[in-house]
Amino acid sequence: MKHTITSIASCFLLAIGFAQVKPASLFSDNMVLQRETNVPVWGTASEGENVTVEFEGQKLTTTAKEGKWKVSLKPLKAGGPFAMTIRGTNTVTIKNILVGEVWLCSGQSNMERAMIYDTAGKEAVANSANDMLRLVTIPHNSKDTPQTEVACKWVASSPATTLRFSATAYWFGSKLQKELGVPIGIINSSFGGTPIEAWINEKTLMDLGLPKDNNNDPTLARAEYERRKEKMKPVIDKYNADKEAAKQQHLPAPPAPAGIVGDYRGPNVLYNGMIAPLIPFAIKGMVWYQGENNSYVGRANTYYQLLPALIKEWRGEWGQGNIPFFIVQLCPNRKKTTDPTLPSGIATVSDAQRSALSEPNTALLVTTDLVEPDGDVHYKRKEPLGARLVLAADALAYGKKIEYSGPLYKNVEFKGNKAILSFSHIGGGLVAKDTALTGFTIAGEDKKFYVGNATIEGDKVIVNSPNVANPKSVRYGWADHPWPDLNFWNKTDLPAAVFRTDTWELPVK
Repeated sequence: MKHTITSIASCFLLAIGFAQVKPASLFSDNMVLQRETNVPVWGTASEGENVTVEFEGQKLTTTAKEGKWKVSLKPLKAGGPFAMTIRGTNTVTIKNILVGEVWLCSGQSNMERAMIYDTAGKEAVANSANDMLRLVTIPHNSKDTPQTEVACKWVASSPATTLRFSATAYWFGSKLQKELGVPIGIINSSFGGTPIEAWINEKTLMDLGLPKDNNNDPTLARAEYERRKEKMKPVIDKYNADKEAAKQQHLPAPPAPAGIVGDYRGPNVLYNGMIAPLIPFAIKGMVWYQGENNSYVGRANTYYQLLPALIKEWRGEWGQGNIPFFIVQLCPNRKKTTDPTLPSGIATVSDAQRSALSEPNTALLVTTDLVEPDGDVHYKRKEPLGARLVLAADALAYGKKIEYSGPLYKNVEFKGNKAILSFSHIGGGLVAKDTALTGFTIAGEDKKFYVGNATIEGDKVIVNSPNVANPKSVRYGWADHPWPDLNFWNKTDLPAAVFRTDTWELPVK
């Protein structure tokens, strides 16, 4: 009898819980809603339940179907703070809402890397109190199927909230807020050590028709992960035991053993767990900073297909048209090299990122000047990148007639032993910083590259080499970590993008 009563009570509580009207997780106190566009608001409720959303003079009612409901607010003006009321069998009030500009920042570790590691982070964090800047971090959330919820909450910018927040996203958001003078909301959905395939849904990956392997096929990838995990089980078990022992003794956790298998980060799982729950939250644009985990010779080659697929997919899922999409080109890292014949996965991904500018309303942010002398992939100066992102936003999102990009390769003409290169975004003129122009290599029919002699003549760059009588290709910055450092800029003080003029087949290993 006691068991029966308990069971009935449990069922009653479950029914009550299911009947509760609940907004999606992104709709929380302190959030920012996108201005000047329709704003979807959605959540869960019991089947057939009437749900009413009230916000800034708008009152919208809908009926829950299959446990879900959604309404769309008409375009809003910047301002706040406001409150939103959502009513069904219960009432939910969301407080301290601002209306302004919302940007999604996503990618891997150079996007995730926190302000605490930034060169200028200490001072910036100390001065980061700004109620007009709101931040939300999406937690790591690998899932095999698309999710509708993810645990997260919006916070106002302050020393307590910015210390561990993405430096790239913070610098962009804080500078943009000062530039526009309206509320800014930054959604940081990033996960270090992840490949682009993890951020694309399974159907899109399969539709690309790439040869199936551990990188793009969920079944193969999961099997390989489980195999590696089982092989390392003794090491993992000991590490977990050591962590628990340290915790019990109030000691710092021991360092993870080299090569230990971490969270599963295979194809589509981060799209499922960290992007799908955000759709279709109204945003102004997207910033993508990823590629390091794809930047290996051979593997990098598919990035030419994967990045445009991600851009199209995300835009299509959000349903806001060709909203601005900003791509951060990889920063050189690993060992310095002067050998122009070496293949480079980093350069290949970088060129694929440049190639993705064929997608409309995109911009490329170059970071070649921010390289660390020791080749550390996690460079520590993200503030210049934040400033360049604001330039791109000013131009593509807010209609300012400004130069926002460094020189981008446009075309090449071969005359005798010379290659004559033309560029867009010359920004008042092309310049070589500090020394003679560096970073250009040139090759003939044999596809063997030599260091090129490069000079600027007006708005052109002329490249030749005594070793190449009839050039057929020029490349710029084509190395993991070119040495000497790249120094091709425009007079707007923006660096040129890594590129190649050829479409030759790239090495597979």
